Amino acid sequence: MQSIRNSILRHVRVRGSAERWFLAENRNVLKQLSNQMCSSTATGPDQIMDQVIGLVKKFDKIDASKVTETADFQKDLSLDSLDRVELVMAFEQEFSIEIPDEKADKLTCCADVAKYIVSVA
Repeated sequence: MQSIRNSILRHVRVRGSAERWFLAENRNVLKQLSNQMCSSTATGPDQIMDQVIGLVKKFDKIDASKVTETADFQKDLSLDSLDRVELVMAFEQEFSIEIPDEKADKLTCCADVAKYIVSVA
């Protein structure tokens, strides 16, 4: 969402108060636009889950045979905190979303990630 906002503001000069009004009045429109501009082709929860699992399996520090919907990133897949940050960044890039740090800390398996992505889509 922030990247869309920044892209728009790079091309349009708007006073601060007008900018706040526009964002407040058009929040739903901007969210729909953001969802449509998303590069991800996944539309349903099952497709999102498949895409999340596929991304995790491609991560070079993970044994792809151990990846399941409920495999814990830290306990089962042996990812440290930096690996998890890299994985979150990959999710953000793939699904064109921003995951706040406090939410990212709670994403412990593929199922958690897919649920979060569905909830913000």
